[in-house]
Amino acid sequence: MRWFQHSLFWLLLLGLRFYLTSISFNVYEGFPAGSVLLLNISSTSIIVLFYYTLVYYLWPKYLTSHHYGKGVLLILLLLVVYTISDAIAEKFLISSCVPCTARLAQTQPGYFQLIQSNLSNIVLVRLVTFGTPFFLLLTLTIPISIKTALNAYRSNMRSVTLAKEKLELELNFLRAQLNPHFLFNSMNNIYGLIIRGDTERSAGLVSRLSELLRYMLYESEANTMPFSKEVKLMTDYIELEKVRLNFTRVTFNPPTISADIAIAPLLLIPLIENAFKFTPDEPGAFIDISLILTSNTINFKIENSVDPVRPDDLSGGIGLGNMRKRLELYYSGRYRYEVSNNGNKYLVNLSLSL
Repeated sequence: MRWFQHSLFWLLLLGLRFYLTSISFNVYEGFPAGSVLLLNISSTSIIVLFYYTLVYYLWPKYLTSHHYGKGVLLILLLLVVYTISDAIAEKFLISSCVPCTARLAQTQPGYFQLIQSNLSNIVLVRLVTFGTPFFLLLTLTIPISIKTALNAYRSNMRSVTLAKEKLELELNFLRAQLNPHFLFNSMNNIYGLIIRGDTERSAGLVSRLSELLRYMLYESEANTMPFSKEVKLMTDYIELEKVRLNFTRVTFNPPTISADIAIAPLLLIPLIENAFKFTPDEPGAFIDISLILTSNTINFKIENSVDPVRPDDLSGGIGLGNMRKRLELYYSGRYRYEVSNNGNKYLVNLSLSL
């Protein structure tokens, strides 16, 4: 496809040059159409060779790598080679066409004398007057501008792709970090229930744990997931975490979802994990989780007690950092994230506009 696009561009440029040469006043006026076409084909072919040598060899090898002196010298040498090649092709094609030389001698005697002179004289005149380099610069403005714009677009797309891949890697790392730690604690808690003979509760927790891990490991790979599944994940996670608590009061009333909506997977779970992580299990401790869903908005609020003597390290590490990046990636300009901490109580408010 890329070869086809490049070939199509140069064919269009050749057609445009041939058309403009045919309708405008120039030294080829009155030449046979076949000769004009051959002159344009030869000139365009030399420009193509110059362009690819410059853009795909000299520019990346010398200018991009900061070898400016050698790069500029080689470009000037390439310009001289282009001028010589173009002069040879034009002199040969015009001299081989008797009607062309006759027409040129009649309408453009000055240019006719130049074409009839030595090749070195033609090249010198074209370089000194800067006519050939200026024409070449005008012609290459279009392809170089297109290539520059495409490179900028590709670079921007690569940056976006890399940012997304980085977030996905961080999310995978978060899964790998969360699952073993959470699994270890949950299995210990369930084991304790079994030892105490609470088989009914332990069986229910095993079922919750199985569903939670299945969702986190296998079902949450898509960019978005049904919000009902995320609510089920949060419910299971909270119930499993509550087993290890003795004094902390945990409240969470999941909303009733009539019409399901889509949300980025595992987006809210780091906030819940952070609350359980930093809430001390002592009399009076609490974790209040509120989730309100409207037709186009999700309002999520967590309020939990914190230990006033514990260092202020509630940033949550990679979990909350990853969540903020994903919010910016998937809900840029459509979310509000507020955090407050007075030393005794930590409050998080997150509002998503869907």
